[in-house]
This record gives sequence, C-alpha cells and structure tokens, in this order.
Amino acid sequence: MHFNIVTTVFNGERFFNETLLSVVSQAGDFSIRYHVQDAGSTDGTLKLLEGWRKRFDEGFPISCRGIEFTYASEPDSGLYDGVNKGFAHCGPADVMTWINADDRFEQGAFGTVATILRNFPDIDWLTGRPTTITESGEFLYMAPVRAYPRKAIEAGIFEGRFAMPFIQQEGSFWRPRLWDKVGGLDAGFRLAGDFDLWRRFARETDLVSVDAIFGCFRLRDGQLSADRKSYYAEVDASLSPAEVKARAKASFMYKVRGYKYPVMTRHQGGPWVLECWPMSVLPFLGGRGFKLEHWRLQATGYLGLAD
Repeated sequence: MHFNIVTTVFNGERFFNETLLSVVSQAGDFSIRYHVQDAGSTDGTLKLLEGWRKRFDEGFPISCRGIEFTYASEPDSGLYDGVNKGFAHCGPADVMTWINADDRFEQGAFGTVATILRNFPDIDWLTGRPTTITESGEFLYMAPVRAYPRKAIEAGIFEGRFAMPFIQQEGSFWRPRLWDKVGGLDAGFRLAGDFDLWRRFARETDLVSVDAIFGCFRLRDGQLSADRKSYYAEVDASLSPAEVKARAKASFMYKVRGYKYPVMTRHQGGPWVLECWPMSVLPFLGGRGFKLEHWRLQATGYLGLAD
C-alpha cells in the first residue's frame, strides 16, 4: 500500500514541523511519498524544507516501508491550485490526501486506512471522526461518528448552515481512481474547493465514516477558513437554482433523520466491519444516541445497505 500525501504551504514555519512529523512518523506496512508544495515563502519555510530533505537523505529513522520526501517552490493561484500542483509531482499511489501546514494526522491513521482499504476494495473514500485542536495543539473537540449520507453530500448541505458538521479534510482519504474520475480540485475556488470536491466525489460513491480519529484541524487566528462570509458566498455561487432547491430538500431530510449512511466500526476488538446505520432517532443524547441506536438496530437485525 502506497500513500501520496501533499502539503501546501506559504510562510508556514510555525507549525510545519509538527505537520511533517505527523506524516513521516506513521508506522505500518506501507510506503509514503510526501510532497510539500511551497507557494514562494519568505520566512524560514524553505530553510526548514531543505533541512528535512537532508535528514531524509542521511537516513532519518522511519517506521514504515519507505518515505520519499520532495518539495517544490513556485507561485500558485491559491490553495487548491497548489494541491493540484503537488499531486502532479507525485507518481502512482493506492491512497491519497492532502494536509495543510498547520494541521496534523494522528498516530495509527495510515495503518488503519491501509487495513480498511486492503480488506474492502469497493471502498474508495473514507473519513474519520472530526477532531479539532487548539493553536497550541491541545485537543478541543472530538466528535462522535458523523452521518454523511451520499445524497446529502451531493446536495451540498455540509457547510455549517444547513447541517452543522463539515466533512473534515484533514481526516479524509481516497483512492486515486476517484480523484482521476472527477478531475481533481477546481482551482477556481479560493475557500470552498474541498466542499466542491466532496460533492463531485459523492456523485460517484459513498463516503464511509470510520469510528477512529485520523486527523486534527487546528483552530488558530488568521486562518482562511475563519472567513465564513466569503466561504458561504463562494458556496452559494457554485450552485445552480435547481441545486439550491435540492439543498433545501436534503437539509430537511437530514433534520428529520431521513437517511442511512455507511460506517466502518469494530466490535470489542474484532475486525473492521462495514455497516449501514440509520440516523439516530435520539438526537438529544448526542454521540450516545448514535451508539444506542446502533446497538438497538443490530440486536433487531435492521442493519442493511446504505441509500
């Protein structure tokens, strides 16, 4: 199993070492191509990158089958153009994702993803439990398993207004065949490129929620994602009048628990299993409601195929 991981960075020296270490310290039976795409940093980022290149050339200790570390520095037209450029530098892979230069992966993430994708060849796209950390790296919030029904993703409700949970990019992985099928990121977006990518992914396949933490989003001052007004304007401009109506309908169905969704989970330390959970009818219990509803439905034999 081979991972292609891309990080885009511009003047990101403050958090970059933590991000990089969260990639190259992953342990397991897989290899990693880690490419950093710099947009022309003027702080110490390029010095850091060159220092890491030398460390890997000199035999930096790793715990996986191999790591190829590369970087390039060139102007781009924004984050998503940078991600596309980064992946263009990478070769063939089995799994791919990108992570921003202030976020991090959790230990065991790559091993878990590799195990699941080896055992479930029909799964093309999966995500972990949304997790947020503070600027200093402390855990701020770890969400329960989230419901991301395919029809609701395609309709575009996961952007904070029509349904609260976002699909966390820092904990999502996919197979290259899915990326190639949809044509990668639309570099015309400035803030909502991942929102657009998820909608196009959902036209092709289910997003499988995994009961595990894969990555952490760092909440900090000055980040682009804090500009919600511009983000929502970009989201709305990307939808046709017909898609706006479909979004409203999907939002209603989500609120009344009108969907089922696929979940990857383990029971008492057993193997990973793919199940279909209906949305919890006990929302006032929060995360406990999801678990209680799942246990009830498992006992009654309800669990079936996702919508």
